[in-house]
Amino acid sequence: MVSASPIVLAQAGQPVSTTASRSDSVYMEADQLEERRGEGVYIARGAVRLTSGDRVIYADEITYNTLTGRVVARGHVRIYEGSQPAQFADEVELDDDIREGVAYGFATLLENNGRAAAASALRRPNGSVELTDAYYTACDLCEDGSREPSWRLRADRVVRDLDDGMIYYRDVRLEVAGVPVAYSPVFAHADPSQERKSGLLLPSLDISDRLGVVYQQPYLWVINPYQDLVIAPRIMTEANPLLELDYRKRFYSGMIDVETSFTYEQEFDQDGFFGPEQLRGHIFADGLFNISRDWRWGFGLQAASEDLYLRRYDYTEQPEETDALFQFDQARTLINQLFVAGKGDHYYTDVSVLAFDQLRDGFDDDRLPYMAPYWRFAADGELPMGLGDFDVFANSVNLRREQGDDYSRVSLGASWSRPVIAPGGVRLEPFATGRADAFRQTEAIAGAPDETRNFTRARGAAGLDVSYPFVRPGARFDVVIAPRTALIAANGGDPEERPLIQDAVSVDFDRSLLFQPVRAPGFDVFEDGVRVDAGFELDVRDRLDVFGLEAFLGRSYRLDGGDERFDPASGLFEEESDWVADLRTDLGPLYAEASTRIDTQTGDINRLDAGLGVDVWRVNAEIDYLNISDDAASADREEISWSADAGLTDTLSVFYSGRYDLSLNEDRIQEAGLMYQDECTVLRVYWERRNIKVGNLDASNSVKFEVVLFTLGGVAED
Repeated sequence: MVSASPIVLAQAGQPVSTTASRSDSVYMEADQLEERRGEGVYIARGAVRLTSGDRVIYADEITYNTLTGRVVARGHVRIYEGSQPAQFADEVELDDDIREGVAYGFATLLENNGRAAAASALRRPNGSVELTDAYYTACDLCEDGSREPSWRLRADRVVRDLDDGMIYYRDVRLEVAGVPVAYSPVFAHADPSQERKSGLLLPSLDISDRLGVVYQQPYLWVINPYQDLVIAPRIMTEANPLLELDYRKRFYSGMIDVETSFTYEQEFDQDGFFGPEQLRGHIFADGLFNISRDWRWGFGLQAASEDLYLRRYDYTEQPEETDALFQFDQARTLINQLFVAGKGDHYYTDVSVLAFDQLRDGFDDDRLPYMAPYWRFAADGELPMGLGDFDVFANSVNLRREQGDDYSRVSLGASWSRPVIAPGGVRLEPFATGRADAFRQTEAIAGAPDETRNFTRARGAAGLDVSYPFVRPGARFDVVIAPRTALIAANGGDPEERPLIQDAVSVDFDRSLLFQPVRAPGFDVFEDGVRVDAGFELDVRDRLDVFGLEAFLGRSYRLDGGDERFDPASGLFEEESDWVADLRTDLGPLYAEASTRIDTQTGDINRLDAGLGVDVWRVNAEIDYLNISDDAASADREEISWSADAGLTDTLSVFYSGRYDLSLNEDRIQEAGLMYQDECTVLRVYWERRNIKVGNLDASNSVKFEVVLFTLGGVAED
């Protein structure tokens, strides 16, 4: 006779009393209870519930044999244990501790939407399960079996080892839509309940006219709960092998992430290899650490062995995700940084050291500055007695170059505003801003000694912003008309106090700059004199959410002439600024939008950004047009870009995108492919062409494959 914890039996609706310890007992409830005294057997039928600790079993019938200590549950058996997913079976036989046993017609849900089923399942005391004639998938299953899952792993034997956090397979086949496509005598993957586990990740396969057939096999090494390393060797038929490493480590106060690659190879282009074989590679690293609740420090490191390395080996030339403080918008520029930053409810500040590297072949990096240090501070608050809001700010930078001008600046400033709603709904906002700057500039002059200038200046501006929105509600449409104007006056200054422009080299006038007191980015340019800004906004909204229209038109007029400190192509160079206009209209699934800058004198369009899109049923498409043709610009730019995808079925779609340079009559980028996506699988096969000449690298064509099998892992482009 098996020694067992006592089982307390109860018929529904009847009280139960027992002297057994509740922590050791197993409780069973049912609609009907049959006792066979001579056999030592109890049979419970109808809505049977058996409870032991955090384990609960539901069944149509449960038989308990006191002589053998065995419990048999039959009919729609469901097993729950704590927060773990449910298990199902046609019949289950367990010991009276409900810890060990065998199930027939077994199925279970796993974490992260995993599913497993088997002809039979053996449960170990520690909760591990051994399945016979089993399969595993993350796909939805048809109850009537009319549709095969997108993929599943079928095996003669499967063991879910909770101690190792792994699922092991023997004689396993990968089935796609019910058709076997791959076989392995053994296979293993991490249990979906595990966050991370060492092991092989799914490989990637690309075909490129530059690198040939490319196969990469990543391996995840979970060093400990706080750090891991992905080791990903890449084999290429047209180049020597490459090793890629991605290391992450979390500390009590932050984390670091290091991505690097290296190879021993010559340089190459479309015509072949040249130069010596040598070690080449790249590194992208960043870290962010908390000093306190409001303060943190971090770093960013970006480097490549040569300008074209990243592009040769199909890496992005800037990290897509980084915890570093600064990210460069300018293409093909690497940035290295070390910083400290603090942020409170009403202030922000940071101090950093930065250096840059241009990935342009033949560019002399000695012309690039390093910033040591760069300091920013901003704080805001409210004045007492409702006198308005204020901001104070400080900014300091020190630029040094091996070749070229050196530059140092310290700026301190403050601004104030006080919005007021006057009778009749007129909105008045008086404002003022002021700033003091101190400069030290050393200008490198060819064939002459460097010239150093030290000077200070004080600049201020004040004005009044007036707007008068009119609202007209309607039965179908609501209309808002909002004229707005601002008068701004700023002090002038000695032309000798104008610094070499370092932080406002490029300005492109648009709606966002129209009413700004200071319309130049950075601190070097401070627009002085008196000017009037005016704009008109129209907003029409359909209460049925079918139609919408937004429009804006505005310009600026400088009363004391133009400002030569602005670039002639900026739109702000002349006494009368360019017109700026925005327009967007929505009509159900269609939308059209445009933003333009129009020359006041000639009426020519100096810049136009326009887009048209549609999203209806299974079709989503948009086309964008850009034209920069300002006569004062150094070069015109005209291009068109597009993207479209169309669903052929609920899970299958095609897509196509591209960009065409109309000024040069050349395509730049094209992508076309096929995508399959359902609840458990993503598959993309596409062709990509990049017709962008960089250095000695010409256009490239490649065929790429991206596969993701949910819970098992996947492969996608960096």
